[in-house]
Amino acid sequence: MRGSLREKADNRWELRVYAGIDVQTGKKRWVSRTVRGSRSEAEAELASLSDQVDYPRRRASGTTMGELLTTWYELASPHWAPNTRRHTRSVIEVHLVPRLGHLAVGKVTTVDLDDFYAELLVRGGHDGKPLKPGTVQRIHGVLRRALTQAVRWEWIWDNPAVYARAPRVDQREIYSPPPKAVAQLVAAAARLPGLAMYFRLAATTGARRGQVLALRWSDVDLERGAISYSRSVCEEAGGALVIVPTKNRRRNRVELDPVTVAMLREHHGAAEARADAAGVIARRDSYVFSHDADGVKSWRPDYVSKQFCRLRRDAGLDGHRLHDLRHFMATEMIHAGVPIPIVAARLAHARPSTTMNVYAHAVPGGDRDAAIGLASLLDA
Repeated sequence: MRGSLREKADNRWELRVYAGIDVQTGKKRWVSRTVRGSRSEAEAELASLSDQVDYPRRRASGTTMGELLTTWYELASPHWAPNTRRHTRSVIEVHLVPRLGHLAVGKVTTVDLDDFYAELLVRGGHDGKPLKPGTVQRIHGVLRRALTQAVRWEWIWDNPAVYARAPRVDQREIYSPPPKAVAQLVAAAARLPGLAMYFRLAATTGARRGQVLALRWSDVDLERGAISYSRSVCEEAGGALVIVPTKNRRRNRVELDPVTVAMLREHHGAAEARADAAGVIARRDSYVFSHDADGVKSWRPDYVSKQFCRLRRDAGLDGHRLHDLRHFMATEMIHAGVPIPIVAARLAHARPSTTMNVYAHAVPGGDRDAAIGLASLLDA
């Protein structure tokens, strides 16, 4: 029984029963009640109050971690982005249910989780290979969110994952691709229709993979030389493509340089010619990047990634990811002295401080100027 009683006056007693942690504030919750009577009567009331508060936990005492993870996922996942649903489902099915699914929710301890993470780091991967700390950190994140829901449902009082020691993950240092290598990538991609145009837009606008794929011709303003990103292409767990809002759920208008505009005009003309040859209508809502003559379906995200991986070695981009074209744009703009708020707007960051946190290393002359200024004070 998690409670106590205190005599306030003759035959008046204050009863207190622990009711777990408030998931919003992180503070302990207590249920209090004042009763009249003898000490034995107060103790009987305390036992009754404790029993009432403890009822949800006793009701869920037979619930397993597998049942919790399944129930939580079914209730919460409809509100998530497709990528989040796919990754979370994979973590649950591959790592959590096979190892923890049989355990009762109320029996899982912080020690259990520490041992679990340690095992994953040694032999948690395919064929008993070690998992990377970043992967274990993501598994910890899913487990913590599921157990937080168990606290909200009052199945458990405390979340053992809050106190567990997930491995530390060092922040990945950003290596922006060199301009010459990016130019070689675009040139090498010219052998496949539309691919050079895709890489050019990714490198000059800094948009994410799915945002470029979701572009329709109605988003392109060839007269003013600008495009607008307002949606993204994602792949569901079953392989179906879905259109979702952008990460910040806002339309982001980006200005284009003359060469990119000229390439877009040529790409648009080729799309219209292909539609005419196939006897279909090239509509304004057709996708800019499509294998279909009518443009009703966009390229698949994995198609672009595979083509990038195939071309990157010859372009001198070994070790770089497709997403690094976004870093290329931001880094080169900052090197050129473009104000941080403008770079932040182009990246669709909600705040310029986010851009500074990621790309502070790219600000030209900052650290060197500071060093020279400090030395001048000492040498005066």
